[in-house]
Amino acid sequence: MSQQLSRRIEIEEALRVALNENELEVFYQPQFYIEDSDVFGAEALLRWHSKTLGNVSPAEFIPVAEQSGLIIDIGLFVLSTAINQAHQWQQHLDSDIRIAINLSPRQFKDPNLLKQIELLVKDIPIANRFIELEITEGVLISGQAQVKQTLTQLHQLGFKLSLDDFGTGYSSLNYLRHYPFDLLKIDRSFISDMLATHESKALVKTIIAMAHNLSMKVVAEGVETLEQLRLLQQLECDFGQGYLISKPLSAAQFESFYHTKIEPVKRSS
Repeated sequence: MSQQLSRRIEIEEALRVALNENELEVFYQPQFYIEDSDVFGAEALLRWHSKTLGNVSPAEFIPVAEQSGLIIDIGLFVLSTAINQAHQWQQHLDSDIRIAINLSPRQFKDPNLLKQIELLVKDIPIANRFIELEITEGVLISGQAQVKQTLTQLHQLGFKLSLDDFGTGYSSLNYLRHYPFDLLKIDRSFISDMLATHESKALVKTIIAMAHNLSMKVVAEGVETLEQLRLLQQLECDFGQGYLISKPLSAAQFESFYHTKIEPVKRSS
């Protein structure tokens, strides 16, 4: 416990200077159509190379940022960087390219969040419909009126809303009934198991069918094999992301990747 506490303090202290020292960088994992593997956008993912600690995993530093409140400034950095990058890509890569950005529970409950997002898209001329904002079920558990109000306002402004890691938390169907989500993201644990167990395959199939019946699109996370992609095609999943197509890339790497045409993986007959 002493070692864990010491490590947490060390990470928090290093995080406090990370933004000013330009140690944080946004990477982009390509997102693609399941039907033909054509890339249409990316999810923004934060990476940190500390001058004192080296590479620190998001699984380690994001909870510290969340608990300490540093996630507010860090989250704003990710939003600004990713939205600006998407705008640049629309200028010289693809006018329809989309960007997905995660919002943490603490960040989402910041009363200034909506105003900050509105100011960002006002300063960066990109249509709101090309920006997807992802939240986890943890944001919704409290059921606060502010949460629903903010989601509704963002949706009315034209932003796409995504429920991330669906299936790993409480997975209450009330979330889908009461909140204006456009997309569901199926957690990678279901995708990795769906070829091995009938239960996982049945759950994936059910989630896709349920989402479609509610006029939502579905994103499969962690697509790593051709067999998984083939099955997702059969189940009529809409979008995917994962190492089968690409790992997370720097902005420059993403541009090079986007220029390289991937051979389509058509639905098998």
